[in-house]
Amino acid sequence: MALDNLISVSFTIEELAAIDNALEALENVMTGKAVNLTPKQRQQYGRVAYEKEVWVEKVFGYMQQYPVSVPSYINMAEHTADMEAHRALNPRIDRLTGILQGMQDTNLLLGYDIDQNARAYYRAQGEAAKENDPGATTRYRDMKQQFGGGRPGKSEE
Repeated sequence: MALDNLISVSFTIEELAAIDNALEALENVMTGKAVNLTPKQRQQYGRVAYEKEVWVEKVFGYMQQYPVSVPSYINMAEHTADMEAHRALNPRIDRLTGILQGMQDTNLLLGYDIDQNARAYYRAQGEAAKENDPGATTRYRDMKQQFGGGRPGKSEE
């Protein structure tokens, strides 16, 4: 039974090095700036996205236009720096998200192709073991460990 190969892709050593160099450059820039929250902490904080972006920009505009109305407990310099950094990160996060999604989707299809071929080989070794092909029984039993004990009461032979 022929298997469909869903994707065929390869990377040169130079391409992988370019990816690694780009990632290293990102890591170097973000060192000391990026914060890693726990999943629980991520739930704790509200996100500024989509409709809320418009709202916070509107509020920021009012804060700049009417500085006397900004409460003294709001550090306007820090708020402005936060807004600038937030604006700067958003399009880059969008780009990275798209790249990451493409890499994950590619890897998903590669994994599916690999798994289908591995399962086909496993099944073929099971058939070869039934025909007493030299070494097939050993290979089949070793690979069978991936699937647990099998059906109760059924012999492996």
